[in-house]
Amino acid sequence: MARGIRRAVMGALALQAGLLGACHDGDYVRNVHATAVFDQAALDFGRVPVGEWREKEITVRNVGYVPFSLIEALELEDNPSFVVEAKRDLIRSGETRAVKVRFHPVREGEITASVKVDVDARNRPEEPVRLRGVGAPAEVIVDPPQLEFETLEVDSERTLPVTIANPGDLPLSVSLKGEDASEFRADKLTIPPFGKVKLSATFRPKTVGARAARIEINACGDCTPSVVPMTGRSVPSAFEFKPSPVPFQDTPVHETSRSWTQMTNVTWRPVKVLTISTSDQAFHTLTDLTERTVQPGESVKVDMEFAARFAGPNVGKMMVDYLSDRTRRSEVMLDARGGQPQLALTPIDIDFGRVPKGGKVEATVRLTNAGANGDLHFVGVRGEGPGVAQFNVGPATTPDGTEHPYSGGAWPDVVAPDVPIAPGDDFLDVKVFFEPTAVGDFQATLVFRSDAIFNAERTVTVKGSAWDTGTCKWRVLPWPELDFGNVPPRQEGVLGFRFENAGTDICAVKDIHLSHDGGGVFFMPGGALTGGVVLQDDAFSAMIGFYTKTAGTFTGELELTVNDPAAPVIKLPLRAISTDSCIVANPRPLDFGPIRYDCQPEPRTTLVSNACSVPVTIRPEDITLDPGTSEQFHITRKPTAPVTLQPGEGFELEVTYDRTVLGQHYAGIKVKPTNEAVPYLIPLWAETNHEGSAVDRFVQGQANQLDVLFVVSNTTTMQPWQQRLQQAIPGWLAEAEAAGLSMQVGVTTTGLVERSPACGGGANGGEAGRLFPVDGSRERIVQGTPARATTLQENVAVGLCHNLPQGLETMRMALSTPLIDHVDDPRTLQANDGNAGFLRPSARLAVVFVADEDDYSGFDPKSYVKFLQSLKGPNMSHRTQAYALVPDAGGVCGAGQTAGGPAVRYMAVASGTGGASASICGGVSTYQALLSRVLARAAGPQADFTLTFQAAGAADIQVLVDGVEAPKENWTYDAGRNAVIFTSGHVPAPGQNIEVRYSAQCGVVTQ
Repeated sequence: MARGIRRAVMGALALQAGLLGACHDGDYVRNVHATAVFDQAALDFGRVPVGEWREKEITVRNVGYVPFSLIEALELEDNPSFVVEAKRDLIRSGETRAVKVRFHPVREGEITASVKVDVDARNRPEEPVRLRGVGAPAEVIVDPPQLEFETLEVDSERTLPVTIANPGDLPLSVSLKGEDASEFRADKLTIPPFGKVKLSATFRPKTVGARAARIEINACGDCTPSVVPMTGRSVPSAFEFKPSPVPFQDTPVHETSRSWTQMTNVTWRPVKVLTISTSDQAFHTLTDLTERTVQPGESVKVDMEFAARFAGPNVGKMMVDYLSDRTRRSEVMLDARGGQPQLALTPIDIDFGRVPKGGKVEATVRLTNAGANGDLHFVGVRGEGPGVAQFNVGPATTPDGTEHPYSGGAWPDVVAPDVPIAPGDDFLDVKVFFEPTAVGDFQATLVFRSDAIFNAERTVTVKGSAWDTGTCKWRVLPWPELDFGNVPPRQEGVLGFRFENAGTDICAVKDIHLSHDGGGVFFMPGGALTGGVVLQDDAFSAMIGFYTKTAGTFTGELELTVNDPAAPVIKLPLRAISTDSCIVANPRPLDFGPIRYDCQPEPRTTLVSNACSVPVTIRPEDITLDPGTSEQFHITRKPTAPVTLQPGEGFELEVTYDRTVLGQHYAGIKVKPTNEAVPYLIPLWAETNHEGSAVDRFVQGQANQLDVLFVVSNTTTMQPWQQRLQQAIPGWLAEAEAAGLSMQVGVTTTGLVERSPACGGGANGGEAGRLFPVDGSRERIVQGTPARATTLQENVAVGLCHNLPQGLETMRMALSTPLIDHVDDPRTLQANDGNAGFLRPSARLAVVFVADEDDYSGFDPKSYVKFLQSLKGPNMSHRTQAYALVPDAGGVCGAGQTAGGPAVRYMAVASGTGGASASICGGVSTYQALLSRVLARAAGPQADFTLTFQAAGAADIQVLVDGVEAPKENWTYDAGRNAVIFTSGHVPAPGQNIEVRYSAQCGVVTQ
């Protein structure tokens, strides 16, 4: 199409029309002129896209009688956007001709011009025709109108096609624009007039987030481009997880909790899951998605489990490896915490033995919090089973003695007021009572309840038997009233009572308490007594105290129950007056303490003085001795005539004690000034014990003979430590054989209650002291020789199922009756599951604890130390030691490496028995080194034997070996060590029985 000024020139036309004149009616001539008009004075083309054409016409009309010529049409401004077309032509009268004007904008905006139409008519328009049009943006045809790349992983790409059609006769340029254009690509090209091109656009994100760019298509340099928007989103990986992080409930160590997350393929293409793994073995997935193809937008639920392996935060990752454009990985954080409060209790089995019908005995169950994060709350206890009516429970008691009465319910189901138990050393003691009301054998299960989310309940089996004892004949002293006399305000008076069996039948006494405490002024210093059995000619005593801050007269009542159907309840009235007195005594009370039956006590004296500002008079007959619980006390010195005490003056009273009746005795001296109505109380206390002839018995240990009990934790986190112990076993057994030791080895676990069959061994993880394996599938008492290494290695692999390590208590059960002296445990269904034969009387004993957290048995470690020290008999404590492979003896363990922190309870028992501890996190060499120390203690016979009581002297000592008196030159007595020491060449042989008879010094007890 030609550009610039275009002219249409009219061709020559021969016109013969010349009439100079005409003759008409006598020489009349009319002159005629040509006349042209244009129908349009202006043309407006409106909006036309750049590069496209619009056409309009200017109509030239002959309105005269004479023809004229259309000569040309001329665009005056030389504007390339307008093209004028006209033919030179003759226009006769009444005819029209069209002048074509075409608008072809080459830029945007308003465009104007004018056209001069030239005719040779005498009468014609002189003004040019105005032209106007607006160049609009080119209307490029794009398919699709926008490109949505959806979601891609970083460093992946997606290519989409787009077709561009050029509707105009101008070439179109294609370019890529936008802030994120660097992450897109598109073909750069020119689209010819009326052309149609298919090009490719690619999105390849380098960073995470939403991205946008555009393809711009331009018809001219300053034209408004046609735009193809391109959008996309980039993510680190194909899967998004909700929730994220994946939350798990706070979980007790060794327990499991479940959670889930939903993973969604947010990308544009299907992906195939290859594997799912976790960064921490505490987490694992329960949903198998291996080789699963996940479509775009598809969501898949993944169930997960968390096994708490230590107390505290535990953060891990789940990794999903998948295939898209290549192998990639998605990750989600896993958020868990171990150490949720958990209930532990000891013991789990209580046998009250034989109790007379109508009697009452007690045992204590200790509740502790085996968690590490937050308080546990005791919420109640219930009883189950046919014998439940014969048992009962007392209120929970805190370490400081505070009792928390039950807030609801009635036995056999009582509710506690959410009594807190903090982690660590805190505990609650709950007394369990056996109070048979009928004859027979009884058993029940007590279920202790807590607010723990896991294992909220723990059970204790209780049993006992009752027999009919007949009717109790009793005597209570003093009778019929316990009178304190005058105890001035803010002073304390303590007397006592004595209950005696005065008949031939057993007395079953129970519920010894103050049924009326006078508003809190009377109390029992030792607390209420559960009761017990009083045999013929036997008795017991207990204290009753009085204290008030205010003056007054007070009464109370002691109550106890006996097996006397006619009068089962005994009531002893209590009376006291509290008023100011001029009398004071120092010391007060007079306490003789415990006195041996064969030792003469020293008399006790007290100074009675006048604390007032005026004289007081005291007569001899007003100084009296109440009989109290017995007649063992005597006043041996007092004034023989009335004495008037000036302010500050005083006199001495002397009292002796007869010590002829065993037991505790209480009485009171009453001193009454003449000006006071009630006598002043001076309490007297004493206790008579058995005579001082003592016999200590020992068994000489076998030299180079050693019994070793391994107590190995079977909790869920113990696998690496059990394996490390297995690796140390062969070398240890070889070392024992080389040293000539006769060694036998048994293994039990820290599991006190059953947990899961996964532990193996036949006890479901609850060996409760029985040697492993309980089912007898292997030897349970293994000879300590290298040939038995494989068996012992298998035995120390005790399983990984438990959640509550109570190794100190399982140790005590393993070495106590009925296990240690029975082939079969009478309490269980398994056959031949006792530990008889393990503990040899002449062998030394070593207990080796192996655990990755502390013990939760509850009772003070000192009680377990005393148990081990007494196991081999009096003064044989050095023949038993405990050792511990635990965290963190030596500071080797890293954070979170073990289930718990430092195992201070195990280490305390090891230290208290003269053993040693080493870190469970140490290498095999650490284990071997500790086990070598175990062997070192087994060598050599014992020459020295420490006595229980301080001997009066060597002259009174008799030593027998296997029943034959040893000559005095065969032994010596070391008074400083209070020990009999055999001389060289006369040390008893292994297995021989040693008996030492001697007189103990009065008032001196060494053990």
